[in-house]
Amino acid sequence: MRLDRDPCLFEVLKRYGNATRLAEALNVSKQAVSSWNLLPARHVRQVSIETGLHPYRIRPDLYIEGFWNMGFNTAEIAEKMKLKEPVVDRYLQVVLARRRAGENDNSCAALPPVSKPPLRSEEHTSELQSRLHLVCRLLLEKK
Repeated sequence: MRLDRDPCLFEVLKRYGNATRLAEALNVSKQAVSSWNLLPARHVRQVSIETGLHPYRIRPDLYIEGFWNMGFNTAEIAEKMKLKEPVVDRYLQVVLARRRAGENDNSCAALPPVSKPPLRSEEHTSELQSRLHLVCRLLLEKK
C-alpha cells in the first residue's frame, strides 16, 4: 500500500474493499488504480453515487480550488467544507503547485499567494463570474 496517496483515496478504496474492485467498477486496469495518488476527477461522480460519499469528500481539492477562485479565504473555505484550516491550506498548496507545474488546463503563471484571497471589487457578483461576462469583469477591474 502506497503511503503518498491522499487520505480520501484510502477512504474510497476502503468503501470498495480493494483496488481490484474499484478498477472493475470504473472499468480501468488495476495498475491504473495503483498508480493514482488522487481519484481522477472524471470518476468522482460515479464513485460518489456508488459509495454514498459526497464528491467534496472524495476530491476536496477540486472544491477548495473552486471556492478559492471565487474569492473565499482559507478560513471561509474551512467553515463551508467543515474542514480544519490547515487541511484547506495543505490542499491549496497542492492545487497551486499543480497549476504552477502546468498540470491543469487552466494553469496560469501568476497565482495569488495562499495566505490572501484574490482581490475583488465590490461590483463583482456571481453573475459576473461566467466566461460570458469576461469583458465586464475586465472593465470593472480597471476601475
